[in-house]
Amino acid sequence: MNKLLPLAVCAVCLLAGFTAQSQNLRLSRTIQVTDTITDDNGLRFPVSSDDAEQENNAIDALYDDDLDAGWEGEPGDQNILTTGLRFRQVFIPKGAVIDSAFIVVYSHESKTASDVARITITGEATDNAQTFTDDVLITDRPRTGASLLWVVDQPWGLWTAERTPDLRAIVQEIVNRPNWEPGNALALILQGENQGPSEDENAREFESFENIADPEDGGDGQNHPERVPELVIYYSVKSGRIEIPIAVTDTITDDNGLRFPVSSDDAEQENNEIDALFDDDLDAGWEGEPGDQNILTAGVRFRNIPLPKGAVIDSAFIQVVSHESKTSADVARITIVGEAADSAATYTETALITDRPRTTASLLWVVDQPWGLWTTERTPDLRAIVQEVINRPGWKAENAIAFTLLGENQGPSEDENAREFESYENIADPEDGGDGQNHPERVPRLIVYYTSPNLSVSTFSPLNPDVKELTVYPNPTHSIATLELESENAADVFVYDNQGRMVVHLRHAYGRTIQLNTAGMQVGSYFIQVLQDGVRYSQQLIVK
Repeated sequence: MNKLLPLAVCAVCLLAGFTAQSQNLRLSRTIQVTDTITDDNGLRFPVSSDDAEQENNAIDALYDDDLDAGWEGEPGDQNILTTGLRFRQVFIPKGAVIDSAFIVVYSHESKTASDVARITITGEATDNAQTFTDDVLITDRPRTGASLLWVVDQPWGLWTAERTPDLRAIVQEIVNRPNWEPGNALALILQGENQGPSEDENAREFESFENIADPEDGGDGQNHPERVPELVIYYSVKSGRIEIPIAVTDTITDDNGLRFPVSSDDAEQENNEIDALFDDDLDAGWEGEPGDQNILTAGVRFRNIPLPKGAVIDSAFIQVVSHESKTSADVARITIVGEAADSAATYTETALITDRPRTTASLLWVVDQPWGLWTTERTPDLRAIVQEVINRPGWKAENAIAFTLLGENQGPSEDENAREFESYENIADPEDGGDGQNHPERVPRLIVYYTSPNLSVSTFSPLNPDVKELTVYPNPTHSIATLELESENAADVFVYDNQGRMVVHLRHAYGRTIQLNTAGMQVGSYFIQVLQDGVRYSQQLIVK
């Protein structure tokens, strides 16, 4: 059964379960829309090929309202059922230690304890897993050496949140691969086995991306994106290196009618006008010829920066590839600043790069070294600029950082006091000895080395007389707890375990209620603290 589906939302929350040596973080990933199809009524709606089912040795479905894993043992209909789940944009840095990982699923059908499903979970042994297709079996994908057997012998209700055992060994093996990069995709395979003839339903069914709450089962006939499978990873990192290239944001058609990718995350400004969003190079510095004097400014924006709050920036720089040879006489004086924003927006033709708010931190890059053609160059250390941005109260991992490279009036000159480097849309011009092709390996890159500091354990006392009571229901809970606020204004939510360690911190933008997913939390007692409109609210929460 298919209905119109909204886009699933991915969330990243800081976890503070801090140890003496590293900062512990929580990453949450849901399956995302990958396509649209037309249903029997001629309506188009989004679907996802990031989840798929296989029955024995044939792909059973890419688009279905549920996913099955386990064994169908009826004598006349015996089938091994396998499910594949792919999670995109997994921003786990290199060198991270996986503390725990699991998948949260929502049951599609009630099961009794006698419906025992034996499901072996492995990961796909690849650096960046691709989406599923009709013509390649899930079981033909390369597997991790790490695996675990999930013996599902507990009763499941209808649409209840359930979770796998700890998958940390599987996830660790994947992120330890030499070519793993933060933001890659990670796929997990849940494979049933032949359990012999049985009248029990030795398979478990859980909600897919295209899930529909069937009215025959008491549902509303609607899609419920909050029930899609979710990968939750807790990890620690003491230090790390990230490298973020400019990414595609759009496609355009060239003069020959060919469509190709472009990016509005890089842009040029000449004096007080946007010169180009889409060009094969970026210029910064000064054009000093007497009849053509221009200050050249470049803007570069990097998305999905997986820097945790509280990180200490050890060094940072932008790596560029030259677009034109320059001599040491072509001195360019370029001031680099960051955009003073929690998450910088992409560039447009209607807003000047120089009108963006600027960080207090800045540096002067005096480029007085010769550059060759398509040689790799780098800025001075930008750590003070990056540190100022990630120290902002609204910073969170996966936000975007933008840098402005400002030229200045260096006076009349016959030298080329500007430097040109490859843009996202770079083309190796045949006139310069190139092949006429785009070279994505030459796009500007932000490289950051950082350390996660030793952070002390936070404590919280629910007995503070200045704290007001928070309404939370149901309480106890085992899946979703609703927090009822006093107003619709923004709020900060903190959850502490019974040892006083913060385990969840999330920002709530708008609305009187918050849905807190507790499916990934250990059974026990917690304290919730909410800060809204300068007032603190608290309540004890029991997770069962």
